[in-house]
Amino acid sequence: MLSNDTIVRVNVTPTAPPASTGAFETGLILFRKTGATEAERFRTYTASRDLLEDGFADTDEAYQAAVKYFSATPSPARLQVSCFPPSQTPAEAFEAVLDRSADFYGVYLCGAAEAEILALAAKLQELDGPFLLFYSVTGTAAEVTAPTALLARLKASGTRRALGFYAHVLTDMAAVMGTAMGLASARSDAAFALCYKPVNAVEPADLTESQVAAIKGMNGNVYVTRGYTRSLLENGAVASGLRFDEVYYVDRIASELQAAALELLADGEGKLPQTDETSAVFQNAFTAVLARFTAMDVLATAPWRGQAAGPLNPGDTVENGYLLWADSYDTQSDADRAAHKAMPIHAALCLSGSVESLVLDVDVTM
Repeated sequence: MLSNDTIVRVNVTPTAPPASTGAFETGLILFRKTGATEAERFRTYTASRDLLEDGFADTDEAYQAAVKYFSATPSPARLQVSCFPPSQTPAEAFEAVLDRSADFYGVYLCGAAEAEILALAAKLQELDGPFLLFYSVTGTAAEVTAPTALLARLKASGTRRALGFYAHVLTDMAAVMGTAMGLASARSDAAFALCYKPVNAVEPADLTESQVAAIKGMNGNVYVTRGYTRSLLENGAVASGLRFDEVYYVDRIASELQAAALELLADGEGKLPQTDETSAVFQNAFTAVLARFTAMDVLATAPWRGQAAGPLNPGDTVENGYLLWADSYDTQSDADRAAHKAMPIHAALCLSGSVESLVLDVDVTM
């Protein structure tokens, strides 16, 4: 499957501090296997038992991870598994998967060493989407929050393509990935946040409040019990500090804008002339996409908090959470016109955010 990027390229630039629709609801497990064949490079499963029928042993980490992945409520519909030979690095194995398909969003690496996680996270950051690495850290709270530990190193890298979880065992992260993919599948037309969600098949961590704060301070995630009864995932953050839903929905928006542009370019009966009227046609198609995300509460009316961009200045109100514009074709260079390029369409987006805490003031009179 060839990339759409050579025809329509979507550049996403986050200005505020903090694939197909089905792909955003699917996880990928990378499994190092001696004797792995090309036939095992990319396979699709709809239940963990399918892996056993396909020759995996119940002691294989890929199978154990799949059990936790599908244990989520709601359960994700699909899982991709890629077996790769020990002669390849995980980053090389991931590249080989992309030669076959990009029909997945979450990525989990079995038997991951720290250096391999760092290299794979760097690869995903280099591609900059739409993929997200889910990785586990184990050990004491002091060990995982050390200045040279994995959480700190990925936080320092600023990547938004890796989500770390403090786990009892490495496969616990597959349960977190399954939770995210299951929510994406069940709520394809309504926004969700990963923060404060229950995670099946994972025991809450026995941590003090200060230890939880230390891990979250490294933009790591924990699964803890609050008030004796509620077990919750906190905070649903990636290494850069952005929330999972912020990264996920920007990736989805970029993918759907790309698909809308391709539909105009490939499916239209007539040609699209290099005129300002064509820019308006593209903007109308993109408006239909962005309006859906406003209706889903992903985008919302807000003041622009980024730098000046096109007609926007800091503080200007962005109605419905998006604004589209394009420069006139009168300003197009001769080289771009000869290359049959469209004038770039610009989009400014304001994410709606999500509430994670509340202060309730109660005044009492006696």
